[in-house]
Amino acid sequence: MNIKLNTLTLRTFRADDLAFVFSGLSHPDVIKHYGISYSTESACEAQMSWYQSIAEDGTGCWLAIESAGTPLGALGLNNICQDHKNAELGYWLLPQHWGKGIMQEALHGLLSYAFNELKLHRISAEVEIENSKSQQLLQAFDFTLEGISRECEIKEGEYISLMNYSLLSHELKNNRP
Repeated sequence: MNIKLNTLTLRTFRADDLAFVFSGLSHPDVIKHYGISYSTESACEAQMSWYQSIAEDGTGCWLAIESAGTPLGALGLNNICQDHKNAELGYWLLPQHWGKGIMQEALHGLLSYAFNELKLHRISAEVEIENSKSQQLLQAFDFTLEGISRECEIKEGEYISLMNYSLLSHELKNNRP
C-alpha cells in the first residue's frame, strides 16, 4: 500500500526496512515515551513480523513515513475492529526529523485513510503524561482527552499513567496539511 501526500509517502514496510526500524526503536529519544524498544536488530525482527501479521489478519495497518525514498518514521493503527468501527493509533519519528511538520502531514494522511477508506468511526490514542509533544500533536487534530489511566503500565520498573485521547470521523478537519 502507498498513500501519496504533499511531500511524503506512507508505504507498507519492506524486509529491507529492518535496520531503519531498529534505528528508531532503539533510539533513546524515540523510546523514551514509546512502549516498545529493541536492543538488537535481530530482536527487532519481531516488530517487522508484527507489522506483517496485523496487516494480513486485518487487525492493523502500520506504514513507513518516507520522503524522497528515505524512511523517517512510522505510524499506524492497531486493534482495528470493523464491528465497532474503531482502532488505536500509534506513531514514532526519528529525532532528526522532529519539529518539521512531518508527523502532522503523515497523521492527516493516515486519519483520512482510516475514516474515508477503512470507514472507521473512532480512533483512540494513549500518550504517556510526560510526552507533551505527542499531546500537542493530538490536540492540534482536535483529539479529545477522555481521561487518564493512572499507573496502568510498568516501564523500567516504575508505574506510568497514560492519557486517553480519541477522534471521531466527523471531527477530522479537512484543512490539515
